[in-house]
Amino acid sequence: MSRRHDVPSRAGDGESRLRGAVRGATPLALAGLAANVANLGVTLVIARAMSTRSYGATAQLFALFMIVSMPGSALLVGVVRRVTAWTRTGRADLIAAWAARMRRVGCRVVLAVALLALVARAPLASELSLPGPGGVAETLTAGAAWCLLCVDRGLLQAARRYRELAANLLVDAAVKGVATVGLVLAGLGQTGAAVAVLLGVLAALAHTRRALRRAAPDGAGADDAAPGGHAPAAPAASRRERGLAADLGAALTALAFLALLQNIDVLVQGRLSPDESGQYAAVSVTCKVLMFGAVVLAGFLLPEAADRRHLGEHALHQLGATLAILAVPAAVLLAVAAVAPDTLLSLAFGPRFTDASGALLPLAGAMTCLGATVLFTHYLLALGSRAVLLALGLTAVAAAGMITLAGGSPVATARMDLAVQAVLAVVTGLLVVGAARRTTAAPDGLEAVRA
Repeated sequence: MSRRHDVPSRAGDGESRLRGAVRGATPLALAGLAANVANLGVTLVIARAMSTRSYGATAQLFALFMIVSMPGSALLVGVVRRVTAWTRTGRADLIAAWAARMRRVGCRVVLAVALLALVARAPLASELSLPGPGGVAETLTAGAAWCLLCVDRGLLQAARRYRELAANLLVDAAVKGVATVGLVLAGLGQTGAAVAVLLGVLAALAHTRRALRRAAPDGAGADDAAPGGHAPAAPAASRRERGLAADLGAALTALAFLALLQNIDVLVQGRLSPDESGQYAAVSVTCKVLMFGAVVLAGFLLPEAADRRHLGEHALHQLGATLAILAVPAAVLLAVAAVAPDTLLSLAFGPRFTDASGALLPLAGAMTCLGATVLFTHYLLALGSRAVLLALGLTAVAAAGMITLAGGSPVATARMDLAVQAVLAVVTGLLVVGAARRTTAAPDGLEAVRA
């Protein structure tokens, strides 16, 4: 008799967890929506103020920023996994000194990258077929500064301070948006847009520092924290550093592949057909708002999955909630792309940018699939899975080859991208199902001990 009541009880518990996950992810989703609306408004302004060639160059610089900033996203994964493990095993006193050390190293790295970027900007601009070196150094520096920002965002995520994280997204978007419009309208073109990205990252970094100082019971917001009398033994510390290095290496590899998969079409198409890069960039920017939404939602999914891993539970309800939220804008974009692609691009960018409208629907489908892959990958990284690396790597190689075969044609490029991304989404989804089953099958506490 009790068995009969067990099924509805579990179903009700599942529904309750799903509703809770949706509530938890909602602040980040709303912040991501607001930031996307702001980015769209900025795009409407600068696309009309810039030539198609200059706008295409701006899109290439943004793609470069996404690739350079990937180590930061990998670092964020490592921070969340490490802080969650320490918190769950009663070692939260180690967080403050470790975070302070990470920031000091990060500041030195940002300075070094800024100096190297000044030297490398001209050759890199030539390799990417950009109209000039303006904005390259600023883009590379912004990518390095983003890595520093990710340390603090990781601390906020691990503490599940989603409202402050949402506010941080809005700060970044607001400063970047205002600066982009002002600098581009002042005639600085792609250089102004790159400077605006750097200013947005720096403003977001200042915001996270204030947020962590205001309320950090474990002292993680203090820059001058010291280990005190709780310093671990050297062998234990060494093992933790090796574990962190493994986490960072896996996350960096996975997210680098994701960045390549997200931006390879823009970089290759712009290189093979510079005259059509602006039109394709308009289509790309329209579709890749889905990617920004997926990354924002991953900020909720990552700590939730990491925490439940240590409890011997899966986080499929949280994953389902993020997929459901992402599906809403994806469905809207796919519908509009199928019915009125020319109208959408004309309203957003102007009539000059409608020549590649045939690429809108397949690229929207490709970015929908890649958005799901982003969430699947973050789920797997939270569990410490390495199997996803092979799938991402093979797909990145396939994408580069297939998109090159498109010869720079916007429509052919988008179709090739859709074929690759659809297969990858299915494969990573199956990996998630297998990882979730293994997590719940393991004895309680075993995963926490391994961490």
